[in-house]
This record gives sequence, C-alpha cells and structure tokens, in this order.
Amino acid sequence: MNNTISLSDGTGIGDTVRGPALVSQQGFGVRYDLDIATGVISNPNHDLFGQTLTGRIFICPFPKGGVAASWALADLKDRGLAPLAIVFRRASPIFVQGALFADIPIMHDLPEDPCSAIQTGDDVELIPRDGQIIIHR
Repeated sequence: MNNTISLSDGTGIGDTVRGPALVSQQGFGVRYDLDIATGVISNPNHDLFGQTLTGRIFICPFPKGGVAASWALADLKDRGLAPLAIVFRRASPIFVQGALFADIPIMHDLPEDPCSAIQTGDDVELIPRDGQIIIHR
C-alpha cells in the first residue's frame, strides 16, 4: 500500500529535492560527528555511526558546533559527499548560513517533529520554499 504523509508550516530555503531519509535522534556537528574526508558519521557514540550523509535527506533534532559547519558543508558539496538536504527540529543561524553557502536545501521549525514522523529509508520530498515535507511510503 502506498501512503503519503505531509508535514507543513516549516521554514526553509533552497530548491525542492527528493530522496531517501537518514534520521537521527541525536544532535549533529560536522566537527564532532563526521569524517569530512568521506561524509560518513565517524563518532562511535552517535546513533548513525558508520552511515553516510551522501545523497540522503539528513534529519536530526539540532546542530552542534559553530562556524566550521559553513566551510565543511561547502567542501562536502564540492566533493560530491553532501546530503541532498538537511532538516532540523530547530536549526542554528550558522548551519543555515552554511547550507545556503553550500547550496544545500535546509528546513526547520515544523510544528510536527520530523525526527518522529520520518523514518530512515523513507522516500522524502522536501519543498523548503513552501515549508513542506512529503513522505512517500
């Protein structure tokens, strides 16, 4: 059975994108959790340890860290290792700036918790300009 779920009223920037979801229940920091040479989560204490961000819509509660996110996201994008998009419950200005600079769509501030509504592997369509996420199951 094909099921579609919609999350609305978020805030986002970037182009519409569709792809597989990668969902974490923990915060995420480029400097703390990611091997920037490979795009793989390298922190053994992270719930997505060993998973790659590449080609996925990455969803997690909140960002960790600071200014390193801006240059790291752009570098990942330049090397073809970036996520398709990023969704947070609540983003930080630094991560929004980094995503904008790297041309990676980003959303946050949805009334419904995206970390609960979306599961790893879901086919997700992100429409940042409309503040909408469509989950295709």
